Amino acid sequence: MLKHALRVMQVFRPKLLHCTPLQTLAIRGPLFTSIPVSYFCTQLPKHKKLAMPALSPTMETGNIQKYLKKVGDPITAGDVLCEVETDKATVGFEMQDEGFLAQILVPEGSKGVKVGQLVAVIVPKQSDVSSFANYKDQSNKQPEQSNVDSKPASQPQQSQQSPPSAASVGTFPKHSKLGLPALSPTMEKGNLMKWLVKEGDKISPGDVICEIETDKASVGFEVQEEGYIAKLMVPAGTKDIKLGTILAISTPKKDNVSSFANYTLEGATVAQTTQTKPVQQQQQQQQQPQIIINDTPIQTISQSGQRIFASPLAKEFAKKNNVALEYVRGTGLDGSIIKKDVERYLQSGSKPEVQQQQQVVTPPQQQQQQQQQQQQQFQTQATQEQTTQQTVPPQVKQQSKATTATKPVAIEGNPYVDTELTNMRQTIAARLLESKTTIPHYYLTMTVTMDKVLKVREELNKLQKVKISVNDFIIKASALALKDIPQANSQWHGTFIRKFANADISIAVATDAGLITPIVFNASSKGLGTIASTVKELADKAKANKLKPQEFIGGTFTISNLGMFGIDQFIAVINPPQSAILAVGKTSKRFVPDENGQPKVENQMDVTLSCDHRVVDGAVGAQWLQRFKFYIEDPNTLLL
Repeated sequence: MLKHALRVMQVFRPKLLHCTPLQTLAIRGPLFTSIPVSYFCTQLPKHKKLAMPALSPTMETGNIQKYLKKVGDPITAGDVLCEVETDKATVGFEMQDEGFLAQILVPEGSKGVKVGQLVAVIVPKQSDVSSFANYKDQSNKQPEQSNVDSKPASQPQQSQQSPPSAASVGTFPKHSKLGLPALSPTMEKGNLMKWLVKEGDKISPGDVICEIETDKASVGFEVQEEGYIAKLMVPAGTKDIKLGTILAISTPKKDNVSSFANYTLEGATVAQTTQTKPVQQQQQQQQQPQIIINDTPIQTISQSGQRIFASPLAKEFAKKNNVALEYVRGTGLDGSIIKKDVERYLQSGSKPEVQQQQQVVTPPQQQQQQQQQQQQQFQTQATQEQTTQQTVPPQVKQQSKATTATKPVAIEGNPYVDTELTNMRQTIAARLLESKTTIPHYYLTMTVTMDKVLKVREELNKLQKVKISVNDFIIKASALALKDIPQANSQWHGTFIRKFANADISIAVATDAGLITPIVFNASSKGLGTIASTVKELADKAKANKLKPQEFIGGTFTISNLGMFGIDQFIAVINPPQSAILAVGKTSKRFVPDENGQPKVENQMDVTLSCDHRVVDGAVGAQWLQRFKFYIEDPNTLLL
């Protein structure tokens, strides 16, 4: 009779999902005996969990600086949920969905939030926000057996088929987990400088929810979905947040925000997945060639381990057609893959299938446990920070990169002051060390005459509002030389050399936080006036920490100009994965012999080209300098 009742419950399960807690149902068996069944409804409204995305290809953790949305706020695609500090900059966590923020799982100030860690929940309906007031995420925990109907150990199959009870799994309305994305190619972690939203705030696509400090700059984290900020999982000021760490939870409905008041990563489950068997989960994971956090692709990992950037539409289209994105050439921003690239690839006739087993990325159980420990610590830390920032328990200090950094304090009497390293400075140090120890540098120096450039510049500046600098001529000449000598516009990729069609020039800009290289894309096709205005805009953004990731990620060639500081000549370190960098000195008057051997004065400038000998041979580097000299000494060619 009991088995019959259970079968009836399975038949009427869709109706039971909408029952109230402990609602009693009368189920009649074959003998028409009424069997009272207490059914505790564990399902929450439809929601989406937002995981910490990878805001750069190398990002592993990030720090949530500040939430720009609060629980109950509407969210639209492009809204920024929170500010995440990465190893590059402080970046806004942009939403990809619409809805309402139902719960924030990681509070402001949380540090060391790993990529993929759940940070927030969103729901499509505002009325569902209140359902997540006590939401706690348990996605990182092993499923527990239900306490409603205990079975002996001799019946394992039946216990596996039983859905988890409310005592073991917390459920919440539909929501999304916003993870820390990769905001630069070398980003491994970030620092969350500040949240620009609070719990309950509405977010829309393009909204900046927080500022993330990466190794390059402070970048706004833009959301790509609509909804409301339900929960801020990582507090502002958090440092060393790994890629994928959940920063916040968004929900499509504002009414669901209150349901996430007590949301934690270890206590939440999505309503649609409560009956998924462990075996089915493993099969689904093996079928996925991407790292997916709650159905939100963060980034694609090739078989070689290299991250591939592609639009969500391109990823979905490639998945449907079983196309490995590592074989597709991207034509989008900074080489990212768009849907047309996948379509073009399919039309070409070649279609290598996705290597499913090699593409699976399964986080270790230990990493899941660390995320749970971090979430507990984030909540404790958020409470402590409201009262005091001076007393820090020893056990908190020992947590791996999950504490709030303290500003350096000068001890009276000491002849020095220790300054804490920012993520940006740490990454600069690591990448320069990598460049000098792994790239075989060689250097070529050439003197160029600047008389004609200075004259043309003076004439052009009389005709237009935007003032053209000597550096603008250098950018244009470098880009044209790269078009003439494409071997210098290439990169080393271990098993192959990638040659670029466009000359994207990275310009070294010094900021208070360190060196950053905004990019003038396709500089060879731009006029001098356009280059001048672009460089000025990028430099202003860089110094104000307002650069977006797409404005400094990439580049095929770098120019470093120290001439304005009176430097005659210097050699620069290659900016990997690029293969060359041009070091530019000052323009100075020098005596040189004329055609008759008589002394005359010329304005001359020394430039030094640093090359990666694996990619650019000595003769190729010399040819590039010859073409650069040709364009600089005959500036009329730059106007064609």
